[in-house]
Amino acid sequence: MNAGFSSLTALKAQLLAEALRAGTKYDTVLMTLGLGVAAQCEKFCNRKFSRIPGALFYCTADRDHCFVDRYPIESVSAVAMQSDPTSGYEELSGAVLNWEAASGLISFGSRLGNWNQTVRVTFTGGYWWDITEDASDSLPTNATAVPDDLKLAWLTQCRLVWQAMDKLGVDIVRTGSASGVNNTIGTVALSDGVKETLLAYRRYQIS
Repeated sequence: MNAGFSSLTALKAQLLAEALRAGTKYDTVLMTLGLGVAAQCEKFCNRKFSRIPGALFYCTADRDHCFVDRYPIESVSAVAMQSDPTSGYEELSGAVLNWEAASGLISFGSRLGNWNQTVRVTFTGGYWWDITEDASDSLPTNATAVPDDLKLAWLTQCRLVWQAMDKLGVDIVRTGSASGVNNTIGTVALSDGVKETLLAYRRYQIS
């Protein structure tokens, strides 16, 4: 089960005492926390991190390239264009000239259309991590595993939020309730160390 940049079991191993890990009392709280911190990291970096086969990216057609928001890119399977909101998408054969996996850049070679037309790119990209509870999954062919420093930054921020929840008096120890978790995440800014790591993964391209 995806809990951010790892499975729920892996996150519990980092945040809970050993005697508490086998239980399910804190599962909802930790899932909310892990996914919330992952969303914080994505917002700071202006990109999506998780690997999605057949992901979709949309942009205007008045361009000869685009930077998708989920990378490294593994493959680009289709490019289609919609001329107006009432018409469907028509696939553009041979529209992709090449792509740069590490940056998410896809080059079309020439301008595809006008500003009022929409391009839809279907691709596979992002970092892979094992979300199985028994760690039984394996890295797909051509996929890129989530970097260790990025995962560590996420875990570090998760610990900070977990500690802050106790300090703020959220009633999680007694009830296991997820109430207030999202508010707590929002009040705990990314630490300087976490930001320093995330800067290496920040997406500055907007076109």
